[in-house]
Amino acid sequence: MPLEHESYYETLRVLTNYQFDRSTGVYCVLVNGLVWDAEIVLRSFYETVVKSLFLSTASTEIRPNLVKEFWEILSAIYDAKGAEKAKSAEKISRSQGKNDDARVFALLQDSSSFNIEGPGNRQYRKSVEQRWSFSKIVETLRKGSDGHDRIARIDALFHHYGMASHIAHASPKALDLLRDRATRGDDLVLLEIAHVGRILTDMIALTAFSLHRIQTSLLGTMPMAKILVGASESMGYLTEPFQEAFQRSQDELYAGCPPE
Repeated sequence: MPLEHESYYETLRVLTNYQFDRSTGVYCVLVNGLVWDAEIVLRSFYETVVKSLFLSTASTEIRPNLVKEFWEILSAIYDAKGAEKAKSAEKISRSQGKNDDARVFALLQDSSSFNIEGPGNRQYRKSVEQRWSFSKIVETLRKGSDGHDRIARIDALFHHYGMASHIAHASPKALDLLRDRATRGDDLVLLEIAHVGRILTDMIALTAFSLHRIQTSLLGTMPMAKILVGASESMGYLTEPFQEAFQRSQDELYAGCPPE
């Protein structure tokens, strides 16, 4: 098997495992009642899903370059950024006599261990980072451009990813969400259950779809595996009654909204 094929398979394997781990993380905080924290971890799950889809929808001609960008170019860009940020941390550590900490930050600036200069010029580095950003990947897949298969309606991810980002970044919108939750009335329990259900169905459905796309990229076009279809349908069946109950509790609120 050619080396570039092995690298492609291994990259998808690593991303898939990372995606599974983030799903486990989401579930662990959910069962402990930390729904907002689950959203933060879910954001990294979304990031992993779109990167997996970015690779699995790529034509065979561009796969080697994408894999090289992911492992070599992006890594070098982050090394350079990390070295720059470590300078201030090292200085503060030394001023406080924390030499054990300082040596860690000094190592991050060591050109023999890290590519502290970064690849190419600033414009090139920015273009690579942008290409691998969540928003750019989703737009590329929505359009089916730059050598990738098109995924219809994938831009629907923007909403849930955006809301999770607000929570992660402690934006005013995040505080609005917390206030809304704190001031709910009789529909609070229904809302919270529906929220958990949405997170779970998101994870199962997106995992099934990403695995299907990987299978297609490796073996050719085929129906989604029955085990993946079954998992998605089962989760939908389990959560749908709770989603419906919450929606009916909101009918009065949306009574004045015009129909679609």
